[in-house]
Amino acid sequence: MSGSRGWHVAPLWRDDEEMAKKDDDHRLPRHANRPGAHWQAASRAPRPPRRAWLARILAYLLVLGALLVLVSQVLGLGRGSGARRYAPAMPDDGGPPRYGQQPPPPPYEPRGRAKSRWNLMPGRKKADAGSGGSAQNFNGPIKHVGLMSSLQAISGTGGSFTKNKNVLFAAASLRSASTLLPMACQMALEGENYVHFALMGRGDMPLLELLKINGIDETCTLLLHDARPDHAATSTEQRMVLSVERALSFIHRFMHPQAILVDSTGAEEGYFLRGVRDLSKRTQAALIELPERPETRLSWLTKLDASALTAWNKVRFDIVVQSPSTGTGNLERLLRSVARADLGGHLVPHLVVELPSVVEAPLERFLAGYSWPPPYPGVKQAPSMLSLRHRISRQWLTQEESSVRFLESFWPSDPSHSYVLYLSPHMELSPHFFHYVKYTLLSQLHSRVAVRDENRLSMMAISFSVPATSLGGTQPFTPPGPPRDDKAAAEGTAFLWQAPTSDAVLFLGERWIELHGYVAQVLAKQQKMTASPALLAKKEVGKNRPAWMEYALQLSRLRGYSTLYPSQQTAKAIAAAHDDLPDEPDEFRGQAGAGGKEEKKKEKTEGLEDAGGDVFDVGSQVDMLGTLPGEDGQPQLGDLPLLAWEGQRTSEDEMAKKAAQLAAEFRRQVGQCAEEDVGSGRGADRHAKDLFCEADRTEAQ
Repeated sequence: MSGSRGWHVAPLWRDDEEMAKKDDDHRLPRHANRPGAHWQAASRAPRPPRRAWLARILAYLLVLGALLVLVSQVLGLGRGSGARRYAPAMPDDGGPPRYGQQPPPPPYEPRGRAKSRWNLMPGRKKADAGSGGSAQNFNGPIKHVGLMSSLQAISGTGGSFTKNKNVLFAAASLRSASTLLPMACQMALEGENYVHFALMGRGDMPLLELLKINGIDETCTLLLHDARPDHAATSTEQRMVLSVERALSFIHRFMHPQAILVDSTGAEEGYFLRGVRDLSKRTQAALIELPERPETRLSWLTKLDASALTAWNKVRFDIVVQSPSTGTGNLERLLRSVARADLGGHLVPHLVVELPSVVEAPLERFLAGYSWPPPYPGVKQAPSMLSLRHRISRQWLTQEESSVRFLESFWPSDPSHSYVLYLSPHMELSPHFFHYVKYTLLSQLHSRVAVRDENRLSMMAISFSVPATSLGGTQPFTPPGPPRDDKAAAEGTAFLWQAPTSDAVLFLGERWIELHGYVAQVLAKQQKMTASPALLAKKEVGKNRPAWMEYALQLSRLRGYSTLYPSQQTAKAIAAAHDDLPDEPDEFRGQAGAGGKEEKKKEKTEGLEDAGGDVFDVGSQVDMLGTLPGEDGQPQLGDLPLLAWEGQRTSEDEMAKKAAQLAAEFRRQVGQCAEEDVGSGRGADRHAKDLFCEADRTEAQ
């Protein structure tokens, strides 16, 4: 064995010359002469250790992996979706601001003392925008040069708090920036918000030059942020998407914007919209995607504060239309005006139309070609939001059945943000109607002032028309005048009235739930009673209005609720009521005072539009605020005149006192409460159960 090892190892230590001279002189060991000895020696040669083979395999794998990484970087795939899992690193131009015990944000500076905030804009070198080439293949690490310095400078806006006054306008395209900048400046001038503008595109134009081109000077109190990445001009599409997300992550961390407004049209860059939409799903900021011509269609948006803008995508309303058996031509006119109304920037409401038992041929042909939402040229047709309900033929319809059918047509999914808009068939809407509805909703129910206003808690509905007659339908109704001498408000002012309406009215979701529960319990009580109590037997609403209004008035009087009405001038600008065709409610059909054909011939209701054709200019380019002369934003509820249900002026204290007295009598007559429970101090139940006591006694037993 030793000789065998020497034969294998020794030749390795000899040089080539010695091997050449003495190779022939060497004699093989004796055992080499035996048969098979050579093969035994070869078979006993030492093999490389297994660890060496494993090392070689690992080395090959490492080389192969390095090649794959190199190829993916060249092809621009190095930053795929997996890169989003990593927390973004902080920019290289500064550290994060120290929040510490930061006090609440200070009040906004008065308009007259607004200072230019353009000094917050960092300088930007053109070399940072790209290397000068046109190929967009750069996919290196993302750096936002200068963004941190502008974010650190806004600590006084309360950006460390999740609730603040910060609103962000953002754009990547210069065309979109030109659209947003005037709106952002107008909102800043209103003095309700801290308004920011961030640019995230590929271009290297300095922000000051962009503002100058768009005619904006230093009187515009915007807070500017240059959120463009380095090498923007040559960056890949995916790098720009990640750059937008990363910049918005920094902005969200230091600003917590309540709303982000962007241009959603084809003028904006696709990578920007992808990035901002992806990030908005992970934040609480409301993403407001503006349509074409927002400066005219949504000019009212600049008057909303940050609190109202936060609810932009949360508020929604359904539309309910009940068509009587007579005057179906009214329904066609109403539905045409609904389709013409501008929906830009809004969620499409669900439209529920209850058809009469007999559908005439003209109406049937009209509905066959009617689409909701309406189609737009060049835009993919959205899913239908129209529901048609055809009633089964009945010889008669009671007031209770009509009211139940109405209340069963809607249920709010989110009581604090869901609403129902009831439209009478004789109404016609202006092209700006839906803008005014949303403007009123956000400003009167979700703004910073409205949230703190206790008057909001006593609001039952919002009307978009002013009735011409009292509730009984026999006496003319005179709206209150302005609270002070104001020549600009010659046609009156907005006001609060304890009586609801049925022309064009929007019910709050919480009040709808309460009305639903109230009617259900009243009907259950009446079935057990041999005679109707005096409070229920006396009708205050005329037969020319639907039966459900009687129940709405009863609940409004019991709770001290009121309905917000616009001024006459505003009402004429957003909707019109027609009386050329009869539309008597089916539950009062043929009865005196229901508004049938004969009564229409005898008398014309004063104040109503008597026109068979359309009264609004469909092609008008005037913005919604331009149709409301004399109104500089929505008035506060506490400053408006308050009317009792009969029509005379009253005060909040007087209305609350009468509501408490009426509620006590109602519990005694209808609720079947014991005397000790009549004046119960229980809080109002969301289903109006506190007005009824028999169920409580039954459950206690």
